[in-house]
Amino acid sequence: MRMTKTNYKILNDCRGMYEDEVFDTILNQRGVENVEHFLNPTEEDLLPLDSLFRIDEAYQRVDSAITNNECIGILFDTDLDGITSGTEMTRYLRHFTINIKTYIDEGKMHGLIGQDLAQFNGIDLLIIVDSLDKDVSQYRKLKEIGVDIIILDHHAIKENEPYDEVSILVSSQRNYENPQLSGAGVVWKFCKYLDEQYITDYADELIDLAACGIVGDMMDMTVMENRYIVSKGLEKIYNPAVKKIVGGFEFNSTAIAFSVAPIVNASNRMGKNDVAMKAFLEDENKQVLAYIKELKKCKEDQNVEVDRLLPNVLEQCSSQSDKKMIITYIDTPYGISGLLGNKLLEKYQKPILVLKDTGENYSGSMRAVGVDDFREICNKSGLAKCDGHELAAGITIEKSNIDRFTLYIEETLPELNTDVSVDIDIRLDVSDITRKLVENIKKIDRISGTNFKPVKVFINGINEYEIGQMSDYKHLVVKPNDYLQIIKWNFDGSFDEMEDHSMMNDELEVICTLDSGFFGRKFVLKAVCDEIKEVA
Repeated sequence: MRMTKTNYKILNDCRGMYEDEVFDTILNQRGVENVEHFLNPTEEDLLPLDSLFRIDEAYQRVDSAITNNECIGILFDTDLDGITSGTEMTRYLRHFTINIKTYIDEGKMHGLIGQDLAQFNGIDLLIIVDSLDKDVSQYRKLKEIGVDIIILDHHAIKENEPYDEVSILVSSQRNYENPQLSGAGVVWKFCKYLDEQYITDYADELIDLAACGIVGDMMDMTVMENRYIVSKGLEKIYNPAVKKIVGGFEFNSTAIAFSVAPIVNASNRMGKNDVAMKAFLEDENKQVLAYIKELKKCKEDQNVEVDRLLPNVLEQCSSQSDKKMIITYIDTPYGISGLLGNKLLEKYQKPILVLKDTGENYSGSMRAVGVDDFREICNKSGLAKCDGHELAAGITIEKSNIDRFTLYIEETLPELNTDVSVDIDIRLDVSDITRKLVENIKKIDRISGTNFKPVKVFINGINEYEIGQMSDYKHLVVKPNDYLQIIKWNFDGSFDEMEDHSMMNDELEVICTLDSGFFGRKFVLKAVCDEIKEVA
């Protein structure tokens, strides 16, 4: 099967430039005009709190529940944005009432779809965060038995569905100037609105959670409101679980994307959503540590299961080299089809379905590239039900329709270019990498994510170096001098071959991001590799 071919496009040759010249070149290439404001957003970048439609009605209903000691339920969603959203709301309301019950969906479920509504008996007000049902049927049933509903969300709102008849829906999708504000951002702004009414400042200690939700849900990081919330959130970690997960590493967007989000996602895939919720709500140190230990075990178990399934999945892929879409089948009790789909998509760069046998249906995950909306293509077939994002969604197909669906895709999907083009911000020599340069780049990378990625660097001409390793030969370390360490996490090549390259002074080149920090007691500069290879 033809694998992905990655074409790297170097945007700026910065070899020999001064550090500040490199800094200016990167930001100029990215179209940043007011550098000081972009990198240091201010509170003025927050849109008015009352521009969120129906926010005052939501406050009035919460205030009534607090005043009358009503029982308030909070329904969390299961990803990082949902966990942080629910945690913000729960921790905020704890300042006013102890009459709170928390709930979280099981598995990959979202909102009230498929939920047993009996669990909400005794609840007077249910606050649903980071999820919105496709129809109001479950909301209406709760309304009929006297449960009022507030929804704090950011997902697309189905046209003509009467949400306002059965709930108070506060959403960044309701004529709000920043539709890229995630659920955790909406909840945080609601807490800020409550602060204004109660003349308190409790929301200030929840902003680290809002930052985690916005980055974890891959919101647009060129939007100044998002940049302000994330910037303030990164200043200090208040939440004990986030603090334990990040550990001694610097708290920035990269830490959220590669440390906090993956551990929450693993708990979801391994059926431990409640553990993640409890971890983020807990304050007692020993109990927080116990929850984090369990979450890390989820991630380990997830990786073991992926390693078990991957050989068979790759074998299935190898027999579909001539297909426009790859379909693979897995047998596992865990919700890891999306994770496998991501790995396969990166490798093959064509639409991928990873499915499980669920009785009369095949259900699982869709991942796609090369088209604007593969979800819509699937749904237009009339043979599949696909819910989620345009290129990453859940999918269900009746077994009797699988062959017809496959034929439909083959006949309607245009030929896709499977080559990938990746922009590299700058080209440097090893001698260009100084502490000042790295600190400058870290200023750019601190608030990064969708539409504003961390700075990518191409370095070649590396021909004098020592080879090292970490974590019992799990990670590769290349040391071209005393102060720079080139690191390839989870290195799957041969350490013996790398030693041979070092002895022969074979030239290496790398695609990396730059960082700095302590290894033990020694401060070093770090080039963290996406790719490292010998120059033939």
